[in-house]
Amino acid sequence: METEAVDKGDFNPYAAPTARLQDTAVDGSEPAFFPVTLLKLSVMSLVTFGLYEIYWFYKNWKCVQRHGDDVNAPIRALFYPLVSYPLYRRIRDRARDVGVDRHLWAGSLAIATFVLSMLWRLPSAWWLVGLLTFIPILAVQRVVNDINRVAAPDADRNARFGGWNIFGLVVGGILLALALVGTFADE
Repeated sequence: METEAVDKGDFNPYAAPTARLQDTAVDGSEPAFFPVTLLKLSVMSLVTFGLYEIYWFYKNWKCVQRHGDDVNAPIRALFYPLVSYPLYRRIRDRARDVGVDRHLWAGSLAIATFVLSMLWRLPSAWWLVGLLTFIPILAVQRVVNDINRVAAPDADRNARFGGWNIFGLVVGGILLALALVGTFADE
């Protein structure tokens, strides 16, 4: 009877552990991580008050899932200041695996991401420093772009501003301008 349960594919607590292997073959079509230009990442992060950074983390965690890791991308994206280090470390390790010569200081960049994400709580005009959370992410994205050039040389670089990006630029730009006027009008 015990053999019959194993044959049906039921869980066997005495079986040896197994793991999915990740295919590191370079096929030139699928980027290893979320591709985006540094300009687009910077502009979209500013005008969306950091919401684009949540999207950036979500897309990168989805890439990690695609490579076989069992992670909850939406939760990790929402709490990105707390869990940026594991993603940065994976990107650093992948860069080393594909031969990208650029070094990524995963720990330092994760600390910078966390600290900058907390600065929006500063008083008066100092809250504007909190909009700079994307700066450590730029260093990570530079490495991601290098990895993608090696792993998927034919993949789209995501440099074009599409319809939703333009919508975000217009609405976010207006809100950012109003926030700046409101911040400095009180002074």
